[in-house]
Amino acid sequence: MKAMIYSQDAFFVERCVDLFSGQGSVVQLQNMEQLQGPESAGGDVLIVDLKACHEKELPPLALPTVALTTVPAFEEAVRLLQRGIRGYGNRHMHRENLMQAVTAVREGQVWLPPDIISKVITAIPPNGNGNGRAKPQPTVHEKLSKREDEVVQLVGSGLSNREIADKLFISVRTVKAHLTSIFAKTGYRDRLELAVKMRHH
Repeated sequence: MKAMIYSQDAFFVERCVDLFSGQGSVVQLQNMEQLQGPESAGGDVLIVDLKACHEKELPPLALPTVALTTVPAFEEAVRLLQRGIRGYGNRHMHRENLMQAVTAVREGQVWLPPDIISKVITAIPPNGNGNGRAKPQPTVHEKLSKREDEVVQLVGSGLSNREIADKLFISVRTVKAHLTSIFAKTGYRDRLELAVKMRHH
């Protein structure tokens, strides 16, 4: 994997180099022109350090992109999603989370901090079926077990994995296992896509 990093923070770049060591190469982009130039064309993923630029300064980006900021905010996340950026989070996040974000956007998924993704989901208008609960499509519903269907309903309500686990009296690991099964059965790629589809049916 070839990761392109746009940042002027030497420590941040060094952290990314350390993260990808043994898994690919890292190329640092020093200026805005390089984001659209031939320097970025050969990359697999782009990590943009928003400390190096304002979101409004970003040009249209061709690569799957993760944008990282000092204090993630819901409004900024929405604006970046509308501009085609698929990953967003804290520039100081744990390395495991950063690798998850990079892997997700490379696979065409959306990756956001749990509290922001919950807000995005609850901001989606439900289907208006009268009782406020979104129902899966019959064909999708039939593919899921009773417990998986319960997980889907709670994802559609904007709950995090921890909140779902507490509500169903199961572990977070079990919630993640259910979600993996749900994604495999439905073909949806992430919880945001799952929630959008379920809230519109």
